[in-house]
Amino acid sequence: MRSPAVDGSTGNVPDRPSQDVVLGLHEAHRRVGAATARLFDTAAHAYAVTELLVRKGVIEVDELDRSRRDVEERLGSAFGDDGLEISIAAEGPDKYELGEQAVEIDCAARLPLCRAACCRLRFPLSEQDIHEGVVRWQLDRPYLNLQNSDGYCVHCTTGSRTCGVYVNRPGVCRTYDCRKDTRIWVDFEARVPQPDLP
Repeated sequence: MRSPAVDGSTGNVPDRPSQDVVLGLHEAHRRVGAATARLFDTAAHAYAVTELLVRKGVIEVDELDRSRRDVEERLGSAFGDDGLEISIAAEGPDKYELGEQAVEIDCAARLPLCRAACCRLRFPLSEQDIHEGVVRWQLDRPYLNLQNSDGYCVHCTTGSRTCGVYVNRPGVCRTYDCRKDTRIWVDFEARVPQPDLP
């Protein structure tokens, strides 16, 4: 059975897993991330050997760079396609103690213009968010914020577009400043949003 979304519908919001399951997945993902880092370390050693071959005149630098770009592109696509990317926000200060770093914008007055476009942005949660267990993330794309089928954050109410976890919102939500974000505003001060906002 699906958990109801914030607006009361069942939508495409998966059931909320228990905190034990979430923490277990987090540990599994942490280990996969460590293994992936070691894999890249191995690749760096392979590249170092290749550089030695270049210095000794066995292969040319341009030839190496072309080959490396091709291989990186293929590996990057394969890692993304296989779901091996694990995104965790760089750990910063406690989100509840951001003080002056927190951005205050009169969102309620601008909602008719921007239609809460920032609530459609994807971002990774922090370790603090994950362990707190309030803000939901996408289980098959750890640890990106979970979105409804309409592209909005699952914590964004449908009618008023207010945040259902405002007190516990991630640090990125607290420090995000849309004023210079050209994805959202043509001119923030003149209250001109991008015309192609969904």
